Amino acid sequence: MSITGAFTNAILPILSVAVVGYLLARSIDIDVAPINTLGLYVLIPALAFHSIATTTLGGGEVAKLGAGVVGYALLMIAIAWGVGRLSGESGPLLGALMLAAAFPNSGFVGIPLSEFAFGEIGRTTAVLYLTIQNLVVYTLGVYIASGGSNSRPLDAVLEVFRLPLIYAIVAAVAMRAFELVPPPGSAAMETVGLVGDASIPVMLLILGIQMAETDISAVSRSVLPSTLKLVVAPIVGLALALALGFSNPTVAKVFVLECATPAAVIPLALTIEYADDVTVDGITAPEYLSTTIFTTTVASIGVLTVLVAALHAATFF
Repeated sequence: MSITGAFTNAILPILSVAVVGYLLARSIDIDVAPINTLGLYVLIPALAFHSIATTTLGGGEVAKLGAGVVGYALLMIAIAWGVGRLSGESGPLLGALMLAAAFPNSGFVGIPLSEFAFGEIGRTTAVLYLTIQNLVVYTLGVYIASGGSNSRPLDAVLEVFRLPLIYAIVAAVAMRAFELVPPPGSAAMETVGLVGDASIPVMLLILGIQMAETDISAVSRSVLPSTLKLVVAPIVGLALALALGFSNPTVAKVFVLECATPAAVIPLALTIEYADDVTVDGITAPEYLSTTIFTTTVASIGVLTVLVAALHAATFF
């Protein structure tokens, strides 16, 4: 696939829908919270259930993917901590840097991108990546956002078990194990698939709305985290994919692609909730993260276009 083909087939569809959300938020006063709730509690769980229930991926590939997601987060946290300390970051801003580097937007950007770029296996792999990442975010991510506090933030770990996504995955795995999954063409699976497919445009609209609401006044502070996320992260993802030795080349390529997506939104919510609201050098940790999310999302258009083309051409997986 050429760079032009990668842009038109994988990036342009995502960009087009996100721009609609952006223009909508700029034109009218829209509350994204109910739409986000709909996605988290209905659409994404349906997508996850259908993807896992119908996937052809084996347990070995899923286990390697889990190891890769956890390994990637740990490596990027260590790299961000070292680079941050060398550059003089400390306290809440150092925590925000680690969160920005370690947790990619594997949901709102990663799932649609992976499906457009690599089809059904791409979507399933991205859903699994998101599920595993959520477990890491609501444990290690909460710890980092809170600065290591052992009080209220420990309660936030339970949040992952209040999200239907986890139970949708468990239900799909159990039904596959006991051969209870309805036939692919049945009314039940068609309905679940239809609801799940609706999550793709909704996630992209939410992304656009969030971009429109982001304050980018401190964009100059996002250079370091953006470099880690868009330059270092793909290299770390590639190294892990080669080390893990995925038997399915498409899964390996989607893993690398997911690692390279822009900074995620969930760490921002955790930082707002649990980090100290302290201004360091004229910026707070939430402002630092929100600016990084905006910058990496915009800059990722070019990075991901080149990466999709390169991954399609790659023959070493």
